[in-house]
Amino acid sequence: MTTPVTTITVTANTDQVTLVNVFTVAPERQMALVEALDEATRQIFTTVPGFISANLHTSLDGTRVINYAQWASEKHYKDALQRADVREHITKAAAGADKWDPTLAQVQSIHHPGRA
Repeated sequence: MTTPVTTITVTANTDQVTLVNVFTVAPERQMALVEALDEATRQIFTTVPGFISANLHTSLDGTRVINYAQWASEKHYKDALQRADVREHITKAAAGADKWDPTLAQVQSIHHPGRA
């Protein structure tokens, strides 16, 4: 898996969107799903126009994998979903999960310690 320095820039009130996709898995399949998502992101998504970044998270109890991905716009995300290679990746990832819940969202508010 990759471990680069983060390139996430969160900005409110822009066209940028965030995909938060929560996959539910059996604990023994959690890391296999992470590896599949990691590989597909490196091989496919990093070449897709409008893709900004993706971060994979694992729940401590082993039952969830969370994909937090940023896109330049909703249109870029929807255009990506029309690509055969992206659809193939989604099908493979979904097969490794018991269920998944993709949600597309926009940042409305940002907070940091020591800042109002």
